[in-house]
Amino acid sequence: MTKLFKPMLIATLLAAGVAGSALAADDAPSQNPMLMMGKGRHMDPAQREAMAARHLQALHDQLKLQAKQEAAWKTYTESMKPGERAMPPKPQAGETAPQRMERMLDMMKQHQDGMQKRLDALKTFYAQLTPEQQKVMDQWHGPMEHKGRMGSMAKPQPK
Repeated sequence: MTKLFKPMLIATLLAAGVAGSALAADDAPSQNPMLMMGKGRHMDPAQREAMAARHLQALHDQLKLQAKQEAAWKTYTESMKPGERAMPPKPQAGETAPQRMERMLDMMKQHQDGMQKRLDALKTFYAQLTPEQQKVMDQWHGPMEHKGRMGSMAKPQPK
């Protein structure tokens, strides 16, 4: 019986640890907005705005902008604010597959227009930066490797 007791005790403790971890992980999405978005839940608009403001302030601080660059920064940040999100039109009764796809294509064109405006603002701002500041900007908007779904929302570490 003593020979079985020790392995059973270890197995029970391991099982309790795994169960506790699972319960803790299950509670985490309700507390972490990044995980909420990853789980398909929608972030509260106020939380989203606060997170974006913190992100932009951290970028601003790391760029160490000069007074003459502040106007370009303001233009850039204004362009990055999300516009009013248009809801896709509801499918119409009797709508054909090509008509639905045309509707989706129109929505994608609207999104692309918004991205083009943001790209133009980014290029204008980027041209105002010193080479050192451009490196910081490149780090902030770099590849999404190991940053999770939000990519550049994670603060990069200086090299």
